[in-house]
Parts: sequence; structure tokens; C-alpha cells
Amino acid sequence: MGINTQTKKKESQSPKILRFTKGERISHWVHALAFFLLLFTGLGILNPSFQPVMNVFGGIQIARLIHRGAAIVFVVIVGLMFVVGNPSHHWEWLKSVFKFTKSDWQHVRAFPKEFFGGHGDYPPQDKYNGGEKINSLITIFGSFFITFSGAVMWMAPWFPAGLVRWAYPVHDLSMFMMVAASLGHIYLGVLHPDSRAALPGMFSGYVSAKFARAHHALWYERVQNQQQKL
Repeated sequence: MGINTQTKKKESQSPKILRFTKGERISHWVHALAFFLLLFTGLGILNPSFQPVMNVFGGIQIARLIHRGAAIVFVVIVGLMFVVGNPSHHWEWLKSVFKFTKSDWQHVRAFPKEFFGGHGDYPPQDKYNGGEKINSLITIFGSFFITFSGAVMWMAPWFPAGLVRWAYPVHDLSMFMMVAASLGHIYLGVLHPDSRAALPGMFSGYVSAKFARAHHALWYERVQNQQQKL
């Protein structure tokens, strides 16, 4: 048995801890897939040079319809996760990302070093560290402004002309902000040597206990204490 095979086998047998529920994973992937579909079709609508690519959908008019349909999914499906199934985890996430502790800010200050391959010096973090909270806030506010401005653009006759004019740059700037955050998120989740251990959590829901202890020690200890009380 080769070294790589032995390593993978050990990793698969290492203790796991549930980080994301099924509902959280559905929200993440629906939001992500809808966003990139919106981005792809939106580029065709925004820039004529991209319109020939829209032939994969059957032309620019079909792409417009898909764009609007994806926008509804982007808003409605994720929104439903706050009221159906087991919404408590979504509300916990929403409350936590608006609450920054001293430890969170220390993580944010150390994050540039970690982003470029090092390991930042920061205290134990909760389920969402400072960097993840900032990414979540960009997602929340970016989604809000994209949705509001998109609704104004879609139903322009119902709104004042001045508001419609402002909706276009707001929509585009929000999109650029979310694309930048998404690229950083993908890099950390897929390519970063230290952070990519978090990716299985968005497929199976589970991450390794080793990763949880190293990156989210406060949350890991809390979960362990809760399990011991059961």
C-alpha cells in the first residue's frame, strides 16, 4: 500500500464532527449555483460581446428569462430555509456574523498571512471565524443590494426614474463585490493548503476533528461538552 493511499485511509478513519446540517448545505449550494447562473446570464445581458455565448441557452431572450428565474430561486429558496425544516441554524448564523468579538478582529488582522499560505497567530475561534463573518456580511449585503436593485430594474415602470438610474450601478457594483468575495472563498475552500479541509463540510456536513480543533476550537469544545452531557 502506497504512502498516499495510507494517508487517505487514515484521514477517512479520523474522527469527524458535524459542522453543517442538510438545510445549511442546501442553502449554500442553491445560493452558489443560482449566483453563478445569474452572473453568467447577466454578463450576456450587460455586455453585447458576451451575447453570442448566450446561444447555449437558446439566445439572449431566453437568457433573460433564465436570469429572472434564477433571481427568484436566489431569493426565495434561501429565504425559505429561515422558516422551514430546521431554521435554527440559519438564525444562529445570521446572529453570529453581526457579532464581532475581540478574537474575531484578531483573526481578521492575522488573515492576510493565512490567505497567502501561512498560519496566522490568532486566538481560538467559534463556528465562524472573523474572516468567515466578513465573507458572510459581504454575501448578505451584496445579496440585498443585488436583489433590490434587480427588482427595480425588472419592474422599472413602477419606480421613479431616478431610482431606476441608480439601480444599474448599484447592481453592477454589488455583483463585482460578490464575485471578488466568491473567488477568495473558492480559493480558500479548494486550493488553500490549510483551509481546504473545510470543504467536505459542504458536501457531507462533516469536517475532521483535527481541523475543527485547529480552526474553530471554541465551537469544537462547546460541541464536545454538549455531547458529553447527553
